[in-house]
Amino acid sequence: MIITDSGQMIDQNIKSDFPIIIRRREYHEHGPILKKHWHKEFMIFYIEKGTALIHCNSQPIPVNAGDLVIINPNDIHYVENCCSHLIESYIIIDLVFLLSYKEDVCQTKYIAPLLENHICFQNKIENDEDLVHQVTNLIAEYEQKKLGYELVIKAEVYRILVSLMRRHTVLVTDEVKNRQHPQLRPLLEYIDEHYQQKITLKKLAALANVSPYHLCRLFKSIIGMPPIEYINHLRISEAKKLLEQHHHLKVGEVAQIVGFNDSNYFSRLFKKYNHISPINMQKDRHKL
Repeated sequence: MIITDSGQMIDQNIKSDFPIIIRRREYHEHGPILKKHWHKEFMIFYIEKGTALIHCNSQPIPVNAGDLVIINPNDIHYVENCCSHLIESYIIIDLVFLLSYKEDVCQTKYIAPLLENHICFQNKIENDEDLVHQVTNLIAEYEQKKLGYELVIKAEVYRILVSLMRRHTVLVTDEVKNRQHPQLRPLLEYIDEHYQQKITLKKLAALANVSPYHLCRLFKSIIGMPPIEYINHLRISEAKKLLEQHHHLKVGEVAQIVGFNDSNYFSRLFKKYNHISPINMQKDRHKL
């Protein structure tokens, strides 16, 4: 799996003849898991144990054991562990493999609209035992890989989609449509490549060919924060990695590397996002 500079996730392990992947993961450290990203595939999270926040299109979704979270195609998301032992499974499905060789009503009425984001589902799903049973059965078939498991999985995916359509569809709003806004992804790519340099709101607005005011509104509606805050969030995230991986670096050096000229401002912002100062985090790491 790779995440491109623009935030798109590409899982190279998805086979074109059976494009579905299921993984079970355990986490013991609090904090973000992966970085904010998106992908064209449909995704389901199943929380087996613990608590987490699944951030989806700027909305933090608190989840507990037994909850399901649906990630519609192109939803921008990431996971934040909030406990000492999180166990979650995720299912990634390229819905293209549900298309028929011959176009039929199932394809035109259901699968094609799903692929085009004309049908979307609510993200958090609670207290739906039937759907949880379908998802866990899908996971078990994938893990056991008995004869004919591919047929069972494909049938179960259809059943899951029907359950979602009947009980958990949401209105496709302008915000959902805006997730594929052509002006935003080039900006995210530019920021990822140049975050260490000085980036102004005026520069970003010029790249998107919109006014600074419109750019702020667009960014906030999709990412959940203004552009400059997003840049600072990215810088602090990269700074945390540097402090964890390179103990010899001084805090001031890390601040310069990620694009902050004022180390005091960097330290204040770092503590705001991580609830610990960079120097104290370094000291804690040295003790390990």
